Amino acid sequence: MRNARVLVLVGALVAGLLAALLVIGGDDEPKTVFVEKGPQVAMAQVLVATDTLPLGKPLSDGDMHWVQWPVELASEGLIQKSIQPDAIEEFQGKLVRHAVFKGDPIRPERLVSSEGGYLSALLPKGKRALAVSVKPVTTAGGFILPGDKIDIILTRSDAHTDEMTSDIILQNIRVLAIDTVTAGNQDGATAYPERTATLELKPEETEIIAQAQEVGTLTLALRSVADSADSDVTKMVRRKTKSAVTFVRYGNVEQLGSGN
Repeated sequence: MRNARVLVLVGALVAGLLAALLVIGGDDEPKTVFVEKGPQVAMAQVLVATDTLPLGKPLSDGDMHWVQWPVELASEGLIQKSIQPDAIEEFQGKLVRHAVFKGDPIRPERLVSSEGGYLSALLPKGKRALAVSVKPVTTAGGFILPGDKIDIILTRSDAHTDEMTSDIILQNIRVLAIDTVTAGNQDGATAYPERTATLELKPEETEIIAQAQEVGTLTLALRSVADSADSDVTKMVRRKTKSAVTFVRYGNVEQLGSGN
């Protein structure tokens, strides 16, 4: 019995020593890890839009601010504070010629001076502005807004059969304004009854619209944003005759004029 007690005591002492060694071994100081710094990126201050700037909006100082931008990504087209420190003051009052999204760099080519005519300042080179009378029934229920892209449909009566026919005469046309409201100051304005929509057109397209208004009724069809890119082109050409405008569309020849 005495030997058994001695063995139990010895076992307890061994277990205690092992536990103490484990505790002492866990108190090792953590190893110091050295992290090598990479090369420092040179930064510049670039002018960006504080919020989304729609077409035609006059700029104020609150519409622009400076942000840090990697120098290697700051192309020549970006406005840098080190080069143009007074850019915010210089650009106040200028009009946005192409929409700028929040956080995007502001580029001089997207702005235009507000001196002279307001709408003429927004027109790209080679384009014309033409107004057409609109009603809710001919403007997608009044949901067409300045800045939207549309197709223009001509509905007319056939002089020989008295049947009504409709054709798309122009596609992917930008709406510049509804009455005197542009995309920059629309505040929810839509095409309500007896209003005027001002369209951005090529010179030859103004002739098509002017004659089409005399032939029948024009309807504006709103296009999806997904297929309203500026690169989209109309699949239609036209040539003039003395009494009509002739369209060549998808290989089919059609005339608009007194004969239809």
